[in-house]
Amino acid sequence: MIKKLKTYVMGISRRNKIDYFYSLCGNGSKILDVGVTSNEHNSEVNLFLNEFKYADILYTGLAIESMSDIRKKHPNKRFVEYEGRKMPFNDNEFDWVFANAVIEHVGGAKEQIIFINEMLRVSKNVFFTTPNKYFPVEAHTNTLFRHWNSQNFYKWCKDNSTYWSEKNLVLLSQKDLNGLMIKSHAAKFKIIKNKILYYPMTFTVVCSK
Repeated sequence: MIKKLKTYVMGISRRNKIDYFYSLCGNGSKILDVGVTSNEHNSEVNLFLNEFKYADILYTGLAIESMSDIRKKHPNKRFVEYEGRKMPFNDNEFDWVFANAVIEHVGGAKEQIIFINEMLRVSKNVFFTTPNKYFPVEAHTNTLFRHWNSQNFYKWCKDNSTYWSEKNLVLLSQKDLNGLMIKSHAAKFKIIKNKILYYPMTFTVVCSK
């Protein structure tokens, strides 16, 4: 029941963020979708890709895994694999980057700043989202409040959820996000609180250089 409710709420949140992105990004913009996955275990995964509103030629998907199956499903869209860090694109190649819930998976603060700066390098504008560390429910592990204390959370992950660790799941508070953006190459940025029952569930960052 809790998982179904979480999926429902997250679906609404994800669609609201995509709608907001489209309100900023005009048709005709070249868009880089960062964090495409081949593991489409539910209808909400790759939602931006699957419901892309503009012409296929305007879309590029970036992933750290093989996109062979996704290419078969979307033969007219462009997909690029890479190993992380430096993105295999020219400076300002895109008008917008869209990255939903990716930055918390790239590593610690140093890697997160590199990730932000790479998005800013390849695009004129960047739109990315991430869960709020201090939302009561942690979406990846379904734990309650435990993730508020990082040391205890990673100890719990080691014992109960061996996939997740400080190497691939670093949650961010609004203060953390603000600190990253100040240290990044962004000339201007805005952090939006995406609330559920008046409490921030996720954050959206819109920035440019």
